[in-house]
Amino acid sequence: MSGSPSLRLVDRQVVATLDRHGELPRDQLTRLSGLSRSTVTDAVARLRRQGIVTERAMPSAGGRLGRPPRMLALAPSAGLAGVIALTHQTLQAGVLGFDGTLHARQIVENYAQGHPAGMIQQGLALLTGALREASRTSDDLTCAVIGVPRSVSDTGGQPLLTPLAAPWIPADPAAELSRSLDVPVWMENDANLGALGEGAFGAAADMTSFIYIKVAHGIGAGLVLDRRLHRGANGLAGELAHIHVQDDGSLCCCGGRGCLMTAFSTPRLIDWIRTVHPDVSSMADVLSLATDRDAGVWRLLRDLGRTIGRSLADFCVYVAPDGLVLDGILQSAGAPVIDGIREALDQFAPPAIASQVRLAGGLLGDRAELLGAAVLARRHALRGPNHSDPI
Repeated sequence: MSGSPSLRLVDRQVVATLDRHGELPRDQLTRLSGLSRSTVTDAVARLRRQGIVTERAMPSAGGRLGRPPRMLALAPSAGLAGVIALTHQTLQAGVLGFDGTLHARQIVENYAQGHPAGMIQQGLALLTGALREASRTSDDLTCAVIGVPRSVSDTGGQPLLTPLAAPWIPADPAAELSRSLDVPVWMENDANLGALGEGAFGAAADMTSFIYIKVAHGIGAGLVLDRRLHRGANGLAGELAHIHVQDDGSLCCCGGRGCLMTAFSTPRLIDWIRTVHPDVSSMADVLSLATDRDAGVWRLLRDLGRTIGRSLADFCVYVAPDGLVLDGILQSAGAPVIDGIREALDQFAPPAIASQVRLAGGLLGDRAELLGAAVLARRHALRGPNHSDPI
């Protein structure tokens, strides 16, 4: 479900300009927004009354006479978002300011998909706990965001799960959550939220175009091109788990054969490592072995990097991104994956392109989706659902 934003179109345009360029004097805001001076004056007055825009006088330099110019900027935090984020292995909830301040969060590790209580019911319980921890109530929320490990179509501002959605995810989780909280709720793919988080607050903050790659809690990717989240037709962009890696491979749930998720997946990786480490039972165990630089685990992770990297090499030729950001949950275990990706890029992409692509580990860890949800909440609440503004 998407809410009905109270901001006018010109107000959103002013907000978008300040978000893109930072603090600006009024004359530059007028020029960069493309609006008339009187329109900007009226819009700024409305936005200041709502606490969305702040204004301050520039200090005068060198005893300069006359009225000092006024600087306009977005308020540090103009709202509070409740977030429920589901991955293939965790369910967490958080309370965040639009500026990315994480006030509180609660998390369930090794979340059992298809639990009888349902993800919304359990997510609400976690969110209630986080609100209590932050000394807030649901009445303080401006809006909410729900992240799911499935592609999400955003056609016309009405996010819908694609046919690849799992049966244990409600048909319309955003509407269900909105009824419970009585606030606008937006839904987004978990990898896309991670990309928004790393793009605004993490390893990709200085990248214009990049791809964020999830590995630890399910395989997926979020694409940001020219500072804009790219969902593709029906929200299917970035479905890294379904790239073809094996001719005549196993049948995948998507209907294809030889998809990456049929060759590499968290359960399959754990099974392989049990061959030499019988006590391994979770991805946390795998990451612990990787931190200790276990040779077998590093080899498997490097193989995964090479497999992903072969496809990314072609992508880099088409798009020439600034960089690739790897799931920060991997921490030191990300090193062999990055090594494998780099090997594939050097082998299959032209040197002029491969040499300019930066490879980085994410900086936000398991907070990436929550912080990305804060970015999404701010966009929707201040600009409306049909925006295409940069992060």
